[in-house]
Amino acid sequence: MGRYRIFIMAVAAIMCAALVSCSKWTATEPVRVDTVMPWEQDSELWEEYKAAIRDYKSRDHRLVYVRFENSPEGAVNEKAYMRSLPDSLDIVSLTNAENFSRYDAEDMAWMKSVGTKVLYQLDFAGSPDLLYDSGQLAAAIDRAVSIAEANSLDGFSFTGLPKDDGGVTAAASETVVKRLSAAAGADGILAFEGNPAFIAPEDIGKIDLFVLASEAAEDAYEVRNIVLDAQVSGVPKEKMLLAADFGGAFYDSGNASADVLTSMADQTIILGPMAGLALYNIESDYYHYDGDWLTVRSIISRMNP
Repeated sequence: MGRYRIFIMAVAAIMCAALVSCSKWTATEPVRVDTVMPWEQDSELWEEYKAAIRDYKSRDHRLVYVRFENSPEGAVNEKAYMRSLPDSLDIVSLTNAENFSRYDAEDMAWMKSVGTKVLYQLDFAGSPDLLYDSGQLAAAIDRAVSIAEANSLDGFSFTGLPKDDGGVTAAASETVVKRLSAAAGADGILAFEGNPAFIAPEDIGKIDLFVLASEAAEDAYEVRNIVLDAQVSGVPKEKMLLAADFGGAFYDSGNASADVLTSMADQTIILGPMAGLALYNIESDYYHYDGDWLTVRSIISRMNP
């Protein structure tokens, strides 16, 4: 019994010593961490890097275009800001451009330094009522032009759905194209996202890029039909971009699941020559271990071997 008591006391002593020891190790102490950003490590090399990106984008290549929700309400991390997008993107279409913030304005300097074009998007597919009220339509376009000019944006993108409504939507479409093409000017970009049947045949030539509504297509047959329909509307292939969603699905000829982004990138080559690929919901991939940077880089290499 005495030996047992001695054993218990010994164990208790060891545990007390361990607790005292642990308390020393777990005490928090402030540690200074000096973050050195890449451009602070070697400014000359950093400028060379940006110049190389601009040079690449100035040459003929298949484009990568993204739709991006800038300045979302309640933003809590870096994925809400343009500066966190991959440098290699060619065009960024801002879906919350009407609420262009001071943070967006600050990021514009970076976007221009790497040659990324930034567009103000007007979503008439999501807000079709604007097309039925000439006053509201004019106000929406006025606001877009004002914000774009004030912040040196590179042009406009817009969406729309064709409707058989006695010509009201068609007339509104003509107004949109006329005003936005004039505001974009010769050096700006005017892009349309959706079914090209929304655009009058005589206005096709005024639009620089057509992002086809292929983000829900799940196989090559569907994609091919979307491209053929766009051609019937008068859109040349060299102005077309296929759209792909980061969360989409795609199936190969054997009905086996395939990666949607690489499959769509391949379709731009198979059905080409096409202008490139548009990516939707790029924010959803921000925290993935393989990340949107590596994904975009892989797509660029795939489309521009």
